[in-house]
Amino acid sequence: MEHASMPSIRPVIHVIDDDDIVLWLFRELLRGVDAEIRTFSSAQAFLDTYRPAPCECLLCDLRMPEMDGLAVQQCLLDKGSFLPVILVSGFADVPCAVEAIKKGAFDFLEKPVDGELLVAKVHSALARSRQLHTEHLERVTREARLALLTPKEREIAERVVAGKSSPRIAQELDISVRTVENHRARLMEKLHVESVAELVRMFV
Repeated sequence: MEHASMPSIRPVIHVIDDDDIVLWLFRELLRGVDAEIRTFSSAQAFLDTYRPAPCECLLCDLRMPEMDGLAVQQCLLDKGSFLPVILVSGFADVPCAVEAIKKGAFDFLEKPVDGELLVAKVHSALARSRQLHTEHLERVTREARLALLTPKEREIAERVVAGKSSPRIAQELDISVRTVENHRARLMEKLHVESVAELVRMFV
């Protein structure tokens, strides 16, 4: 049976800068990127409306009144966001760049920004965003499946993953080999896995 393909979700590029001319310039430079561009003149305006998307990145000015780029990055980190952040500065501020990268910023660019370099960095950031979103969905799905296991099934699964045979597991848990095999069959079905190798990947 064929399944309908999922509709393509358009990427989103968020841009924060307190200079309207810079916001316009970024829009012009990124015109060739197939993405929705959302501009904000303040960090708070962005944070008040931000909702995570499957494919996105943030271009953020480092030096802004009220809340600077590092503060925006920290706020996103505190919320558990994995939005790729590209910080932009008009100053050769190496210490801030180092701090930003250490905290997980995707990249750091200096103004005036080279158009081709900007587009290349944005494409890379969007690709990273897709990867992170896929990994997040896989992790959530895996955790939801593992939550379906009973304590006994979980106990047996962990021993199987450790490389123990059904007779060894039966001996350790003081149950019959048949009971181990029954539990093992049920947990494999719940987790939608067909081999020990797949089971191991669920627990790694």
